[in-house]
Amino acid sequence: MHRPAPHSPARDTPSQDADARLAHRAPTRRSVLLGAGAGAAGLALAGCQDSGGSSDAAAKTPQVTISEFENARGDWTIWQASYDLDDGESNPELYTEATQTARHEALEAKKAEGGWTSQNPLLVLDPYGTTRTGLYVHFADDSAGELSFVDAVADAEDFAKTAANHAETGFEGLVVGLVPGATNTLALTWRPKSGQAVRGSLSIRTPTTASGYSSTISADVKDAGALTEGLFAMSGISGPGNNSFLMDNAGIMRAELASTTSAQHHLVVEDGRIVTTTGSAQVSVLDHLGHAGTIIDLGKQSVHHDLDVVGDAAFVLTSVTSSGRSEDRVTRVDLSTGEVEEVVDLQKVFPEYEKLAHARTGDGLGDPVATGEDWIHINTLQIIDDVMYLSSRETSTAFALENALEAGSTPSVRWMLGAEGLWEGTGYEGKFLEPSRSMIGNAGQHSVHRVDDDSLPDGQFYLEMFNNNYWYVGTRNEVDWKDEGPDNASTDELEGASHMLRYLVDENTWSYTEDLAVEVPYSSVVSNVFRLGSGGIDENAVVNSGKSGVFSERDAEGAVLASYRYDTSNLGYRVYKDTFEGFWYAAS
Repeated sequence: MHRPAPHSPARDTPSQDADARLAHRAPTRRSVLLGAGAGAAGLALAGCQDSGGSSDAAAKTPQVTISEFENARGDWTIWQASYDLDDGESNPELYTEATQTARHEALEAKKAEGGWTSQNPLLVLDPYGTTRTGLYVHFADDSAGELSFVDAVADAEDFAKTAANHAETGFEGLVVGLVPGATNTLALTWRPKSGQAVRGSLSIRTPTTASGYSSTISADVKDAGALTEGLFAMSGISGPGNNSFLMDNAGIMRAELASTTSAQHHLVVEDGRIVTTTGSAQVSVLDHLGHAGTIIDLGKQSVHHDLDVVGDAAFVLTSVTSSGRSEDRVTRVDLSTGEVEEVVDLQKVFPEYEKLAHARTGDGLGDPVATGEDWIHINTLQIIDDVMYLSSRETSTAFALENALEAGSTPSVRWMLGAEGLWEGTGYEGKFLEPSRSMIGNAGQHSVHRVDDDSLPDGQFYLEMFNNNYWYVGTRNEVDWKDEGPDNASTDELEGASHMLRYLVDENTWSYTEDLAVEVPYSSVVSNVFRLGSGGIDENAVVNSGKSGVFSERDAEGAVLASYRYDTSNLGYRVYKDTFEGFWYAAS
């Protein structure tokens, strides 16, 4: 997430001044992780120099104790992990090999005490420090079975789920549903395939959010039955720090995912893992228990805006501060080996355009993590069929690259889409797809995603985006760009109309046409459209207007099913949603 300042023109990334309380901190429709399960220490690579603490703290092995959690009563004991600290010592950095290993070993030692049965389960609150209120549950049983739970808090409907079971017999998993900073009444029911059901209940006063953010947001639900199951993941909320907030359909927080020096712009959930950024130069993989068993330092590359996962490789949008340019690289991170390789430097792809650009002069949109010449400002990354799709906010252009997935390769431009006049004289004018008729043009767009559809002939697909509809180019002379934007675009950062916008692209004719345009609350920067379920155009979508501080779930054609307003000092970067089925919750 990110954060900017109040009245200078809107910034595309919230500022990185993490809330001091974070130092004491106790899902493309996918979310990704490496299979580093709780039964193994996992892959911890590099020392996370950017996670907010000193190198001395990172080098010291934390001492972790599992002790009784005092703010609970009921049928069973709840435990919690804490650090053994000397006077004056601060909590160690969370996303380091030393910290995650120490927490893991403490939990394993507690499990090894034995005697954990369905009548006497091991319950540990947030054992790895990453989910705030996730409740680890473990017990042995002769039979397989399912564990259902109901969480009740005042002035809210009960939250009822069946927890995903990651043990062949008995149970092991994370119960995600406890509301931070509230008195939760939790009822657990174990139903073995053979034998009698076992029930128990607990009253738990959970810790408040680590970030200080409210555990509820304003919700206006128009059609609850039409909403998809799952949790909204809010990221990049200006003000409270860089953590991500997982909210249910009623706007109530059910988990807070910890980050450090950078917002988690995209949580990718798939294959029993969450892949995300956890620091300004760090990619981590969390398993279903919240264990960051894979932590990879990116060295000189700093992350921003987006990532995508293909197999065991994460492709991350990055900058290299020492280059004098920003937000113009793509880095490939091997999640199994920790190898980090730059695969795209856009200055080498578009050298003639980059020569026309200059660093911002202080007017117009800024970016707190951008230093030097933010000449192209890539904000979206997607890879399908070995083609890399990128969105450039600064040039209001989307483009597709080929031969861009391996280090040492030479990327080539397949096509471009946007304001062709801005690229006059660069040699790339002939790469632009042609609009087949007059339509709403894209300006400052975010979350540009290709959507395939079996009903379309070969060579056709949809390109869907949040069209910010804001025309401004701060790295070019005004005479070069002012008259080149779409007629529909606004030049005012506070007044205008944005769109949930979809084009039908036809690579057979090298053209595109408007397929869907729905007006949504205006946001000159940030924001996203995210299709749910299978990701098809027939699925519901989440639409986040970050500068307006509002997101919604909409039906396939864009009609609002529920809208949510959230507090932010400036903006909210993106909102995703995932069912977390097979990860935290059993498949319905």
